Order: sequence, then structure tokens, then C-alpha cells
Amino acid sequence: MAGSAWYRAVMPAMSLTWLGHTATHHPRLPQNWQSYDTIVGCRVAQHDPSRMWLKLKDEGKRLILDLDDDYFHLDPSNTRACEVWDRDMLGRLAHNMGIADLVTCCSEPLAAVLRDYAPDVRVIPNGLPAQYLGRPRDYTAEGRPLYVGWAGTSSTVAELPEAVRALNRISQYSRPGGVQVRLVGIDAGQAMGLGLKGRQVGALGWVERIEHYLHAVSEFDVWVAPYRGTAFNSAKFPTKWLESSVLGIPLIASDTPAYRAVIRHGENGFLVRYEHEWGRLLKRLVDDPELRQRIGMTARGEASGSIMQALHHQWEAAVRAPQEVTA
Repeated sequence: MAGSAWYRAVMPAMSLTWLGHTATHHPRLPQNWQSYDTIVGCRVAQHDPSRMWLKLKDEGKRLILDLDDDYFHLDPSNTRACEVWDRDMLGRLAHNMGIADLVTCCSEPLAAVLRDYAPDVRVIPNGLPAQYLGRPRDYTAEGRPLYVGWAGTSSTVAELPEAVRALNRISQYSRPGGVQVRLVGIDAGQAMGLGLKGRQVGALGWVERIEHYLHAVSEFDVWVAPYRGTAFNSAKFPTKWLESSVLGIPLIASDTPAYRAVIRHGENGFLVRYEHEWGRLLKRLVDDPELRQRIGMTARGEASGSIMQALHHQWEAAVRAPQEVTA
């Protein structure tokens, strides 16, 4: 129920209940599936779910297939994902998209890829509940360590080396209270394997519950989001921008299409094109609490469009049949 499931299943179902619909979410189809008008399937590609997908089509259900990543352009470094998403798996995914009434995804670059496999693809961005917008922040970090953070998973840890050198340097930076690097989503062994080390580097490991994850990352004073320039990353949704902006945390991100679309360099965040820029921008933000506040508050001011209360009508329009919408 965390990660992509939270954004593409839990939150959409919750938002539909706000609008008066009966919506459930579960890793398996509910036993009373016959009573549902619409079935949204996330990443339907395995054998048994694919057979059920076809049965649901024959039963006249409205089918929506949702994807939040480009599985047709996986990076070879993610060997586990490449093993799972083999040719047969991708073939079933493409077939299931073709028989769906609608395909939804989280970004326009991903939609451009999926339109080769489905006639109707609609972009519905990820969102967070509005409750996180109003939480106060201390931008001074006075009398305590300043926290520079990264969040990810074992499948995105391959992106982290882009900023490892800068993170090691900033963890040794001299300021009152010092600087600590906090890693959420990987453990200490993985961090050390990447060359991140020292008493000022801490790794929390995987955090399953989304509220615990958001609490952990909310303690960041500066957030870094390094990404390589791969085809897979080009289709991603800027999730770290969503999370950091709602929480009011200044973000430094790689200059990839996803983050270039939402960050105006020096206004609501920072973009990095070359490795040496990570260290320069980190030092600048660590040294300047007023800059941290200005960037963080500007980003938070723009985050109101990224709350589920602003997106739930898009999900409602998706789950309803066209004749219901026009009626």
C-alpha cells in the first residue's frame, strides 16, 4: 500500500469516496467484483490477472489500466525489473492496454509511449492530501544539525551515485550544529556500498507506511533528487517535487524532462546538469536559511494544484463511462 500503490490506487479510491462513490482498493480483485461498474487495474500483466482482465471485459465492465512507469524502456542496470518484465510480460501488458476502455498514467512523456499500444490514454497526475500543505517549517535549523535528505528505493538507488561525492562533502561541512545526510528507503549497508560513509550519514531503510515516510522526509531541510538521463527516467512523474513542494522543502533535482517541467531554476527549486553543481548548490542552501525559506515557500505556494482535492474530478471523469459524463 506504499509507493506507487499509494499514488495510483489508495489516493484515487479515497478521492472518489469524497465525491460520493463506492470505491475500494486491494492487491486482489474483491469477491463481489460483479457489483462494481468500473475496474481500475494497475500494471495488469501477469498470467492470471490477464485472464481475469479478459473475463471482466466479456462481463461488460468498464476497464481502466493504469501505469506509472515506462516498462517498455527499463534501464538495463535494474536487472531484477528486466527479468520480471520480459517479452511475454510486456506482450500481455500491451494486449491488456489494447482491450481497456481507457489507459491512465501519471505524465505526458509516459502517455506518449503508451499511445503506441492504446488508442485512449489520459494523464492524471499524482497528488497528496491537502492536510500536508499547512504544516509549519523551521528554516533556520538554529541550534541543531541541518538535514540534507534523499529518498528512494532499492530500484532507484542506482540514481544516487550522481550526488554521492557532493553528499559526502556536505556531511563534513563546518557550521553550527553540523550537517547530517539522511537517506530514506535504503539501509546503511546499501549506503556504504555506494561510498556514502561517516558518522554524519544516516540510513533509515524502507518505510512501509506512507504517513511514516512523509514524517521522515518532512525533517529534511534540503532535498536532493539525482536522476540519470535515461529513457525510463524521462517518462517518470516528478514525485520528489510533489512531496518536497507540499512539505515546503527546497529541492535540488537533476535536469531531466520530468523535473524541468516543474522547476524554475533559482525560483522554486534548482536543476543540476553537471555533477559539480550538486556541491555548489548544496553549500549555497546550507549557508543561507533565507534562501531555503524563499525556495521552499515558493514551491509550497504552487503545490495547491497537486493536492488530491484538486485532482479527484479527473479520476471521476475517468471511471465514468462517456455516456454518464455527457448525461
